[in-house]
Amino acid sequence: MWKIFIEYDDKSKITLTGKHKDIPLRLALEYNRLYVNSPSCVSAKYQRYPKKNYLEMDLMDKIEELELLEVER
Repeated sequence: MWKIFIEYDDKSKITLTGKHKDIPLRLALEYNRLYVNSPSCVSAKYQRYPKKNYLEMDLMDKIEELELLEVER
């Protein structure tokens, strides 16, 4: 399971949750385009669960990691 926590400059927040083991690249790019690619977005953090096993990271860092994995295949 994973979650994306998005915060905007007006203090509103969105949490997106997925049941995949890890977020697919296609979905990460789509969520980035729909929710994060806006001047009013302050932060977008990605968290894979369980929290004790995975550190929270910026969504763009996760997308770059997924793109590297895609190239290696």
